[in-house]
Amino acid sequence: MHKLFHGGRSHTPAHVNKPLPEPVVDPDEGKNPIGELVIVPIQGRDLPNRERFGKQDPFILFKLGNVSKRSSTDVRGGQRPRWKDDQINIKMYESDAKDATSLYVTCLDEDHQKNDFIGNCVVNLAKVIDYGEHDDWFELTFKGREAGELQLQLTYYSYVRAFYP
Repeated sequence: MHKLFHGGRSHTPAHVNKPLPEPVVDPDEGKNPIGELVIVPIQGRDLPNRERFGKQDPFILFKLGNVSKRSSTDVRGGQRPRWKDDQINIKMYESDAKDATSLYVTCLDEDHQKNDFIGNCVVNLAKVIDYGEHDDWFELTFKGREAGELQLQLTYYSYVRAFYP
């Protein structure tokens, strides 16, 4: 036991008698990272209005493999939302590579009780991974019908170096 001496008296520090905190377990520990996908949502256009009164508050959910992330909400963004300074980073791992070829994109209207579905799409990541970036408008659908578009900037940073003979 640690003892400190102050003015002739011994004192046991308070931190010595406290239990150690539980170790923080990194869910990605032991995985081999192969790269990182960076998603920058820019804007939407021609989104159907899911609000009865006023303007909708759109946000975007991104799902890659078993990882889900969301953008900020454009409060009162309506049918032409803009996302300022949003950047979503998703690490990609060797063990998840086969499940990480498609990015699932869902646009929702944020409400207090239940978020309303605006539309969704699936983005094939082959072009992004092959060329490092892909900036485009992606068409959303809702029940098989057009539901506007989202402009996304997609960039892939590979952690794996290519070796040439």
